[in-house]
Amino acid sequence: MFDHRIEILAYKEMRDEYNDRTDELVHIATCCACRTEAGGRENLYAGRIVHENEIVYTVRWRAGIEAGMVIKEYDRIHRIISVHEEGRRWRLHIKVTKSDADNQG
Repeated sequence: MFDHRIEILAYKEMRDEYNDRTDELVHIATCCACRTEAGGRENLYAGRIVHENEIVYTVRWRAGIEAGMVIKEYDRIHRIISVHEEGRRWRLHIKVTKSDADNQG
């Protein structure tokens, strides 16, 4: 079931050698995930809907994962738009958008 290896990263504001602010990706966690990608609309869990331009990664529960962080799978980076908890500390469903515009910049 958990057959995809993903990395969860967060942007952190850093200062470079000229004291300018830069955003760098900081590693938060490496997880094994189950990837759900819908061709149209798909009901996933507790009535939540996955649209055609979204991907849901299901991972074992872990604290500290929030919307705004990013997921890196292979060479693709996706921004997390929402995190939903299933059960009490059992699983997390991390919803991301699959857009080429997210990978620019």
